[in-house]
Amino acid sequence: MSFIKQYQRVRKEKDSIICVGLDPALPEQRRSGVIKKQYPGDEADIILQYCMETVDAVADNCCAIKINTQYALFALSYNKMDCLNQLIHSHGLISILDHKLGDIGSSNESAIYWIKKCGFDAFTFSPFAGNIRETVEAAHAKDLGVITLDLMSNPEAEGFQKKTRFNETPLFWRIAEDVKQAGGDGVVVGSTNHIRDVDISKIRKLIGDERLMLFPGVGAQGGDVKKILESAGESVLINIGRNIIYSDDPSSTSAEYNKRIRLK
Repeated sequence: MSFIKQYQRVRKEKDSIICVGLDPALPEQRRSGVIKKQYPGDEADIILQYCMETVDAVADNCCAIKINTQYALFALSYNKMDCLNQLIHSHGLISILDHKLGDIGSSNESAIYWIKKCGFDAFTFSPFAGNIRETVEAAHAKDLGVITLDLMSNPEAEGFQKKTRFNETPLFWRIAEDVKQAGGDGVVVGSTNHIRDVDISKIRKLIGDERLMLFPGVGAQGGDVKKILESAGESVLINIGRNIIYSDDPSSTSAEYNKRIRLK
């Protein structure tokens, strides 16, 4: 059954078009709109019990539940995430959550709370809502870095991020400018398909020399390392995923990439 047909069936059975959103905030996260009832257990237990109790309470009066990942997903897994990040940090590494966060301010602040709780150092951010400065300020208050999606390598991004104009300026130029003005920590830029060396150079000029440029797409996706190294400057991170983690020997494979990919 398709989702639409499933929705139509449930709508009819429940005689409702109500969707209840679960945004379970702890009292430590903000001053109002928080869980007030006392539940046993740790933070994850509290949120889980609250959500289950709420679902029981509203089930007869709605046809859908919407769980906000910024409130619930981190909370229900942060203990395990924290253990992983402790290991990452024990090796002297930084930890970036590739979450592509992009919501209104209150939801973003909840996510930032849990991202910090999980032990991450930075996260990726989607600027679709336009609130780059607000997000950077909220993240920096928690000593977290923000790496904003600027120019992605999927084919659709060429029309949406390169050809779209904001007051006659390409959208990806405007995002880069806003990241710099907001004091953001860096941008995500693809390394394949339509992204040219002149695009990378332009972004670098707009954000300045110190801000980080994070490049996914190298390895399995065929990203052009040479293009990156010749156009992006020194403040770069080149992400390689599948070709390392699914290789027969991740240690040797990562060592080979590390030897091959070097700044001049």
